[in-house]
Amino acid sequence: MRGLVATLLAATALVSLPAASAAIDGDRAKQFAGRIAALGKSRVAGSGKEFQASALVKRKFTSFGYETTRQTFPLPNGDTSRNVIGRTPGTLRVVIVGHMDGVWNTRAANDNGSGTAGVVEVARELAGEQGVLVAALGAEEREVTGSSLHLGSFKLVNSLSAAERDSIRLVVSLDMIAVGTVLNVRGLESSPNRSARKLINAAERIGYRVNYLRDSGVSDHAEFTRAGVPATLLTWRWDPCWHEPCDEAHRLVPKKLKKASRLTLVAARDVLN
Repeated sequence: MRGLVATLLAATALVSLPAASAAIDGDRAKQFAGRIAALGKSRVAGSGKEFQASALVKRKFTSFGYETTRQTFPLPNGDTSRNVIGRTPGTLRVVIVGHMDGVWNTRAANDNGSGTAGVVEVARELAGEQGVLVAALGAEEREVTGSSLHLGSFKLVNSLSAAERDSIRLVVSLDMIAVGTVLNVRGLESSPNRSARKLINAAERIGYRVNYLRDSGVSDHAEFTRAGVPATLLTWRWDPCWHEPCDEAHRLVPKKLKKASRLTLVAARDVLN
């Protein structure tokens, strides 16, 4: 009987491991998003403030043990933007991204200091896993760059080899994850693609309510999907301060940051384990 009980307890522990993400800390995520927002208004693509944000993220990725690089690319106006990329060894399986640039005349705390902070939280927990790429992306805001592309994600996905793109099983873009009433899993397709399904399945397993919403390609997931790597956007909807000066750090809700980050982590661990 003792042996049977021990076996059952061990099995229960193993089943609960993927959802055991208590280390995701919404208050810590809000604090990091606040540090990015505190760099000042107009953290636009190619600016010194975008570069400073990239430095904050790069230090985090490096401290977690990732092989960290800064990937630069030109903007239509002649300036230079950059992505900060962290990699772990092994065949690439999971990609988690969030853009760090904003629009003019706002501190861009929710859009998208929150998503950048979420990437950092997830990166902290996945640092010991193989096959992970985490990235803070530049130049997502097309109304600033004037491009039809989300230039940071376009650069990143096209820098991957064909073999790397084929091996990826989950791509999540975290964008505006700290304000709103409905947690949306979004994609270009009329029904959830591979990455969206993994988030939806993870949400069902841990008791989160999510809503699938098709979009026309409003964030960095679009460039991955169009390159043949099915990707999804995770976001809370809706924020009345989107692209407005009122997008300030004090409005960010730690519980919402934690929920989006935790869901991403659970889905990533499902793929990796």
